Formats: sequence, C-alpha cells, structure tokens
Amino acid sequence: MKTKNFLGILTIIASLLAVLIHWREYSSRDQIPLWSVFAWQLVIWMVWVLGFWALKVVSKRTLFKKYGKWMGFFVGLTWIACHFGWFFMVSSNFSPYLDFPESRFGVYRYFFIFWTLIDFGLLWFVIDKLWSRQEPRDEPENPIVLELTRGGKTYFVEPQQIHSLTSENYYTKISTTLGDFMMRKPLKEFHDFLPTEMFRKIHRSTIVNVDFVSELAGNTSQGFELTLKNGSTHKVSRSFSKEVLRFLKERAR
Repeated sequence: MKTKNFLGILTIIASLLAVLIHWREYSSRDQIPLWSVFAWQLVIWMVWVLGFWALKVVSKRTLFKKYGKWMGFFVGLTWIACHFGWFFMVSSNFSPYLDFPESRFGVYRYFFIFWTLIDFGLLWFVIDKLWSRQEPRDEPENPIVLELTRGGKTYFVEPQQIHSLTSENYYTKISTTLGDFMMRKPLKEFHDFLPTEMFRKIHRSTIVNVDFVSELAGNTSQGFELTLKNGSTHKVSRSFSKEVLRFLKERAR
C-alpha cells in the first residue's frame, strides 16, 4: 500500500469525524465552524502516517520473518499509545471544544470510543495490507510434474509446458503444449504449488504462465487482455491489472 493512498484514507476519516462531531454537538454549531473541527481532526489523524512508516519498516526486517504479525502488533500497539498522547496534547491546546461544559481536554467522553475503535481498525488494516504481500515460496526439492489423463492416456506435464489454467465449475482446464486437459481440482490448489515466478493469477478464474505472454492490450482503468504464444487471449481483471503490469515490466529487459 502506498503512502498517498493511506493519506487519502486518513483525510476521509478526519472528514467523517469532523462532520459527525459537528452534527452531534448541535448546541455549539453556531459558535464553532465546521472547518475548525476538520482542521483539528486532520492534525490528530495525519500523524498516523508515522505509524504507517514504522510498520512498513518493521515488515521488511528479519525479526518479522521470525515472529510474523506479532511483531507488527507490538509495534502497532506502541504506536497507538503514542497516538493517544498526541491526541491529548493537541486536544488540550487546540480543540474547538475547549472550556465547553462536560468536556475534558477539549473532548467529550464518547470521542474516546470513536478514536479507540478507529486506531485499532487502522492498525489491523495496515498490518493486513503490509503483511499480506505474498512472500516467495520455497521451491520443492523434487520437480513438479502433473499427471494428466485424456482419452485413456496418461501424460506427465511439467510447469514450463503449461500455457494457462482456467476454472470451469468444479474442474480446472489446463492448456499445455500437449493440448488441453480437464482436472477435477479447484484452481486455488494449483495456485498454491505452482512457482510464482512463472505463474500469475490475472483473474479470479485464470492463471497464466507469464513465459508464454506475447502481447498485452488495454489499460489499467478497464483491464488488460493478454495474448499467449498459443494464440489464446485472456482478460486481466482490474483488480489484478496493476500487479500484473508491474510484474511483466520488471521481467522485461
């Protein structure tokens, strides 16, 4: 996840909270303009980008590989504690609701519920995004060979002979240099063991061997269409288009 995308999320959170707080405190609407509530919220939440950077750094460290997401949660909880300190400091000095009845540190009690839930929600969101990036899988010691049958004959196919795999109901259609085969196995099982440097998911129902890609047409807003060396075409859905395009460009020389 890019920093600019996260900044956009923080801006949306600050905007929504500003509107909700301004609407909730109806008795002070005439005294406090909406823009001042928004500015206050923006200062409070924009500092979260520091926590995002901290988690991003941790996700690349050796300790993460050893301790997994627990390391991220530890750093995240530490950051939330720091964020609460920042929240109290900013609100105690710059909150539009300072000195209003029933407010302490420039906030009302229900504010704490919102901020706590959002803090933990952001922590979970960031960790899930950073840690869900697929790590390279260890290749098996023995080479992968698929045993496929067709017309009473058995064929032994290696990954480099596969053009594409397409989900068709309870079966997966496997297009190879030896022709097409049908196998009663979900597409996900093939995705779990085929080498990631060779095979990429381009659609929820399609995996292609990138070594066989010969042509790419379309754009990221509408989705691409891949043409393989065997002449078949496959649609790249918008949700996979940016990742697939980046991967293909990195392979190009």
